[in-house]
Amino acid sequence: MPTVTSDNRLGKPIPERIKEAREARGLSGEQLAEMIGVSRQAVAQYETGQITPGPDALRAIIAVTGQSLSFFTTLPARPSDPQTPFFRSLKRMESHHRRRIYRRLQWAGDILSFLERFIELPSVNLPDFEFDPWNDDFDQIEVAAEMLRDHWGLGRGPIRQLAHLLEANGIFIVRESVKCSDMDAVSCWIGGRALALLSSEVESGPRDLFNLAHELGHICLHAGVEVTSENLDKIEKQAHAFAGAFLLPQETFSKEVLGTSLGYFISLKERWGVSIAAMAMRCKSLSIFSENQQSYLFRQMNTHKIRKIEPLDDKFPVNSPHVMGEAMKMLIEHRVCSIGEIEENLGLNMEDVEELCGLEKGVLDQKVVPFRLKE
Repeated sequence: MPTVTSDNRLGKPIPERIKEAREARGLSGEQLAEMIGVSRQAVAQYETGQITPGPDALRAIIAVTGQSLSFFTTLPARPSDPQTPFFRSLKRMESHHRRRIYRRLQWAGDILSFLERFIELPSVNLPDFEFDPWNDDFDQIEVAAEMLRDHWGLGRGPIRQLAHLLEANGIFIVRESVKCSDMDAVSCWIGGRALALLSSEVESGPRDLFNLAHELGHICLHAGVEVTSENLDKIEKQAHAFAGAFLLPQETFSKEVLGTSLGYFISLKERWGVSIAAMAMRCKSLSIFSENQQSYLFRQMNTHKIRKIEPLDDKFPVNSPHVMGEAMKMLIEHRVCSIGEIEENLGLNMEDVEELCGLEKGVLDQKVVPFRLKE
């Protein structure tokens, strides 16, 4: 590794990339400083470009963050940074988790920009929603949900494979471990592209379905909205209402609610794939249930101890993204790009690329030697 000196002919790491690598690993400046054996002030100066890390410090940063040297010397062309992600638990979620997830979304955007250079990815296909999040009421949310169903030709029945549906209409999905109990899902817009990140810690299919429909609500209703602690509750309620209206359309679902027993709602769950709790909330919002009827159903769930883990939760698969992973494999299989060229262009650790694309571990490992049986 070359020694960094005042000689301008020698390359230098890009300060912003040091900060990016640190935040993507969920580390504070103080934690990184302790791990690489320098002061907190030195890390702050590395990240602002006031000083350049020496060879030993840079080697330590590479080891701690898991990124290669090329990550710190290249900056991918980015159409824009992610708009403020719609973190559902903004008040509870620790800042280092928010920064880490923000960076993961940013890297997913980098991968999409790279793939678009070679592959025609699905375009964003959404109707023109005229929704004012500050003044419109829940009736407009019902209209928006029905408009999207009509635009995508979904009819008014249950929805299966929501991730595939979104990706086919230009909304891309990442599913990975978020290591944060306060976040099931998050979404944002990046350079005209919509992205949703789902927590792989969520194993209930119905809960995962509602999470993704909730993020779809943000994508449809809140594009361009700056999320703050003041408006968070309002836009969260709107996204929640959209998810209920989209997954359980008033026109058909309301006709099928013929009782309030727990057993009947388990049968409804089997048909619609939506949790009992979410269906109960939808019944209340549509005035199908009174407050007492909703409470009665919840009391039944408490009696049977199924408020957190419901019957049939494991009978529905979670949403699995495909587009980014398949596009990446296509580049390699058709010899458009080698794994080395992908790594050089993105500058990312290939394990991060595999995880963000939903690929099996080792698919982008250059050390794997391909072979096949003889005829």
